[in-house]
Amino acid sequence: MLGQRYYVYLFYINALVNVSAFIPQILYKDRFNGSLFSLALSTLIGTFLLFLFQTLMKKFPRQNIAQIMDRLFSKWFQKTFLFFNFTLQIFAGILFLISNTQIVSHFLTPNSIIVFYIFLLLIVFSIMNKTNSILYMLEIIVLFATPFYLFIMLRVFTDHLVMVDSIKQSWTYLLHFPKMNSVASGLFVFTGFTNFFIYGEHILSIGKKQLLIALGIICFVLFSSYFVPIGYFGLNGVGKESYVWVTTVDSMRFDYFFLERMVPIFILVQIGITLMYIILSYHSSLQYLQLMTKNVGGRSKWVGIFVVVISALITQHFTDEFKLLKLFNCFFLSRIILDLFLMLILVLASKRQM
Repeated sequence: MLGQRYYVYLFYINALVNVSAFIPQILYKDRFNGSLFSLALSTLIGTFLLFLFQTLMKKFPRQNIAQIMDRLFSKWFQKTFLFFNFTLQIFAGILFLISNTQIVSHFLTPNSIIVFYIFLLLIVFSIMNKTNSILYMLEIIVLFATPFYLFIMLRVFTDHLVMVDSIKQSWTYLLHFPKMNSVASGLFVFTGFTNFFIYGEHILSIGKKQLLIALGIICFVLFSSYFVPIGYFGLNGVGKESYVWVTTVDSMRFDYFFLERMVPIFILVQIGITLMYIILSYHSSLQYLQLMTKNVGGRSKWVGIFVVVISALITQHFTDEFKLLKLFNCFFLSRIILDLFLMLILVLASKRQM
């Protein structure tokens, strides 16, 4: 069994990929009309869901979602729910893969199609590994990337170019009515608990301390990703940037470091974080497929990999930057609906168990 820190890693990487998911850009669309209230509301709802999930899961020690549903729902309903989870994990992997490819094509190399195939090949070979191996990979990526993110935040707090007045100005729009898209996108960073059903049997049960650490990390990353670009570009400027965090890091100067401009390293680190999230998503999709089919003959893994590759190739061909943003909005809404439905299942199952 792996240590409880791996739960923190799962929440942590879920929060860090919000930059690749265009969450700041989605929030900035309503920055004058409800995005900050939406952010606060998503934090309250997400915190409630996290603690509710932990409380409910104590009643089902070391059980996956299929085992929990066995006592309450028919087989066809179980398979339908698992199929939706399988599909949504595939959808998540596709969107982040295309997002990663577009970032590379914009800032590193114009040969995006070659980069896409390289990423896809790397991901396919990775998701075939055992779950423990993927979790070890996650720890390596997190430990490698964290010092860099901390260095970026240290620079933000010491940079005299940060416009504190713009950040204060953004708070004046707090009381505007929240928007559904903004709430759903903010809630995405709290959905790391859904990984429990796939990786929970390999990790010691999460404690309250680890949950509080994860919650602190999520809130810090979410609010930092919103306020830091405003500090550099102002409320008007952030709405004009497609890749707002890349340009934010590009605006920073590190006079006493070996590189004056850190944006190439930031992009590479963010690509690594996003690839790790994609691997986790696709690996989860394979596990959901195996739960749904009972892994008949061991063929379900290869069927899942075939679906991963074909769906990625087709979606990449028809998706541009504008469509990608719309698809992310659809994904965030679908994610929170499925998570709320999951909570309902757990509540009903816990009452049946009493």
